Amino acid sequence: MSRHRLNFASHHIAAALAVTTCIASPAVAQESEVDKVRATMSKLISQLVSQGVLAREAGNALLSEAGVAPVAPPSGAAAASPAAPAWAAAPTPASNAAKGATQPAPATVRVPYIPEFVRKELKDEIRLELAAQAFREGWTGPGSIPGWVRKLQWDGDLRFRTQLDRFANGNAPQISITDTNRTRALALANTAEDRERFRFRARLGLAAKIDENWSGGVRLTTGSATDPLSSNQTLGTYNNRYTVLIDRAYIRYRLGDYSAVAGRMANPWFGTDLMWANDLSFDGVALQWTPKITSDISGFVTLAALPIQEVELASADKWLFGGQIGATLAPSPRTMGAKLGLAYFHYANLRGKTSPTGSTVNEFTAPAFAQKGNTYYNISSDLARPLLGLASDYQLLNLTGQVDLPSIAGKRVIVTGDYVHNFGFERAAVSQRVGTNVDPQVNAYHLRVAFGDAELKAMHDWQVFAGYKRVERDALLDAFTDSDFRLGGTDARGYILSGSYGLGKNTSAAVRYFSGDSISGAPLSIDVFQFDLNIKF
Repeated sequence: MSRHRLNFASHHIAAALAVTTCIASPAVAQESEVDKVRATMSKLISQLVSQGVLAREAGNALLSEAGVAPVAPPSGAAAASPAAPAWAAAPTPASNAAKGATQPAPATVRVPYIPEFVRKELKDEIRLELAAQAFREGWTGPGSIPGWVRKLQWDGDLRFRTQLDRFANGNAPQISITDTNRTRALALANTAEDRERFRFRARLGLAAKIDENWSGGVRLTTGSATDPLSSNQTLGTYNNRYTVLIDRAYIRYRLGDYSAVAGRMANPWFGTDLMWANDLSFDGVALQWTPKITSDISGFVTLAALPIQEVELASADKWLFGGQIGATLAPSPRTMGAKLGLAYFHYANLRGKTSPTGSTVNEFTAPAFAQKGNTYYNISSDLARPLLGLASDYQLLNLTGQVDLPSIAGKRVIVTGDYVHNFGFERAAVSQRVGTNVDPQVNAYHLRVAFGDAELKAMHDWQVFAGYKRVERDALLDAFTDSDFRLGGTDARGYILSGSYGLGKNTSAAVRYFSGDSISGAPLSIDVFQFDLNIKF
């Protein structure tokens, strides 16, 4: 064989192998293209073998490396050399006939073949692509979770409380509004017997973000189905299980500075526990707009329609309609923060109405839940079955302000003020319903000064505060006020002292003291001590 012919063959074979390798790369080839190249290569090597340029053994070895069927020897040729692969010497149909074989030769079966280095490249590229996808979607790796799980946010808290209620010796008897209306007989509240209780509160919430606009949430809590103000479970029920209730269940839509929430929601108003108990949730629909006024100041406008009681056989359902406007100056570690809100609240159809003699048509106007303090009168047409209803309307103007000041060692001084006036009280109409002259007691305010950490999140965080409240008889609706201060209601004045200390991450202990006395009603003085252990997660 001449050197020229060998070089020619080598160049052609090298080119064919290079083409096969390039096309076989998983990044640029499909299986059909590889088959075409293999067929072309097989024809080229077959021609080189038939022309004597390549030995048959060398040609078959090259074809074997590329995964192509070997070149068959010509009819009548001698058996393959021992050096050739075993499959290269497979008998042909002619040799079978010479040996007298009665079975036809089987058809050639092509098995796709990918060289080892190609398989390795494929494996590496697939591994890299899967790793990149997993990183983007967060479903693999240490501490990673699937994307749909990351859209769920859990939160909750546990609180163990020891509570001591201390009643003054000179307290007058007090009617229990809720018990009287439920039993239709005069019932007295406890105003004399001291009480000690262990209490526990457990809350667990789940918020789900569906997309950039829609979200929802549900929260479970301990507590009572007849007391909307407290989530506390009093211990000492013969080891019976706790009651668990749905405290919140809502759908929220947010678009830029606008948001709307419907269902059972957290308190949508900026305020203090002067008007609303801290554990109180609201039913209804609320809309909010939070425009950016400057880089540091943002505004807020809140409108809400909140049903209080739906009455099946009457069109005069009980509602709370409210609107609030305000602005917030965001605090920083070295600058002051502030927040101011002005609100108007209108309670519709809450005033009690007397039923005609022998009728019960207006008995639905009696409150299903009340504490104490407001002016009530008997709306029942049957004197033997008393039913107490509110004597006044409640149309409240509320002004709330807060100043957050930086102090020493990273601590804060937070001063809060809250004021309410009831424009719905009409002295002549109220006095006529009650049957005696009723003075207007329609103002309420709350002042509080706190010093320490704004939030207790870590070991050794602490905060102390002192506050003073004065809530006149008909300044607020007594049903929804803080149930700790003088054990709830209005016609109360007094002070609150508190201290909290961080025991660890999101773990704290707190001590609170409430001292409350009556303003214009019968004597009623109650001191409340609370010792809390809190965990948040």
